[in-house]
Amino acid sequence: MCTNLSMKGAEELSRIIFATHGEMSMGMKNSMKMIVGDSAECIETYSLLLGENPNDYYEELNEQIKKDGESYIILCDLKGGSVHTALSRLTIHENVTVLSGMNMNMALEVVLTYKDGIPSKENMKFLEVCKNGITLLTKDKEEIEDEDF
Repeated sequence: MCTNLSMKGAEELSRIIFATHGEMSMGMKNSMKMIVGDSAECIETYSLLLGENPNDYYEELNEQIKKDGESYIILCDLKGGSVHTALSRLTIHENVTVLSGMNMNMALEVVLTYKDGIPSKENMKFLEVCKNGITLLTKDKEEIEDEDF
């Protein structure tokens, strides 16, 4: 469990897990440390390595969730990939949120804004903020249809 001690009293925060194929999860956590410093210390990582089975991690995490009652936010790399498919089954628990398409924008939004969970009324707002962090720039300015230009 991670707590925010900078506020009056200690606020319980969600357990944030980056879960990816290969070592992307560790790289994302290291990049987050560069941007948010100590706020990234609470991030847990799961890296599915060659020859491993994501269902093993699912089973381990499922048992933890049953015992501790904490809330979990799990960011996965690839929608429909083996990691996402296995861990999405954890959403049978009300205290688990699983996201796919993890990128730095999404990770920052979770760690800085929604570290105590994403309220269901905020789901669409959260997704819009994450989507707005994805852009396409080309030499041909006519291809860019962004109101900010």
